[in-house]
Amino acid sequence: MSLTNQHIWLIGASTGIGAQLARDLAAAGAKLSLSSRDQTKLEALKSELKGDGHGVYPLDVTQQTSVDLAWAALNKARGMPDMVIYNAGAYEPMSATRYDADTAIMVADTNFMGAFRVLEPVLPAFMARGRGHIVLTGSLAGIKGLPNAIGYGASKAGIIHLAENLRLDLAGSGIKVQLVNPGFVKTRLTDKNSFQMPFLLTPEDASARIMKGLLSDRFEINFPKRLTVLIKALRYMPDRLYYKLLRNKPAKN
Repeated sequence: MSLTNQHIWLIGASTGIGAQLARDLAAAGAKLSLSSRDQTKLEALKSELKGDGHGVYPLDVTQQTSVDLAWAALNKARGMPDMVIYNAGAYEPMSATRYDADTAIMVADTNFMGAFRVLEPVLPAFMARGRGHIVLTGSLAGIKGLPNAIGYGASKAGIIHLAENLRLDLAGSGIKVQLVNPGFVKTRLTDKNSFQMPFLLTPEDASARIMKGLLSDRFEINFPKRLTVLIKALRYMPDRLYYKLLRNKPAKN
């Protein structure tokens, strides 16, 4: 598979992993439709990308009308994309002991429900055409419940489940489905963490791993490997030991 002249709709492109992925995809010859809520950042990113034929289509993934308008605009201007990458993300570290419903719902709406809104126009169009490539961004944090991840962890677990559903249902349809599960990557989101993040990667390193995965037949693009092994091992740990090791200590007032 080559990315040359592939029309890719990259949602969540304005900062962090998304912005670096846009640079790498453009350098590989892809033609990008860039989306996020921040049109100014998207325009700035577009101006630095290699090649031409890139477009900017601002949207808010928490609003179906916004998603539909962006989809209609990019289809009219550039034709249906060959690949859609859902990379929109929100994160706020939160313990259940300091639960804030509005924040948790905002995170889940962006990370998880937004993917359903994007699939609403994309999936029928890809099915009618008989080909396409859908990439959803989850997280290693969605593989097993972790402390201080209310909203975020559940939303990423939902993305993982959704990708698995799509892979099963779309087998033989001509539509390729992939799931990206990053570990800790230094971005404006992880800068909110107050703890030491193991195996911390740069956006450049994360993007390089995603690029390699997109060109493969792998369903899961998990990285880094050492953290993936550790997180997946938690699924097989006896519950009593798991909750004893990972549980939060009561907060001191």
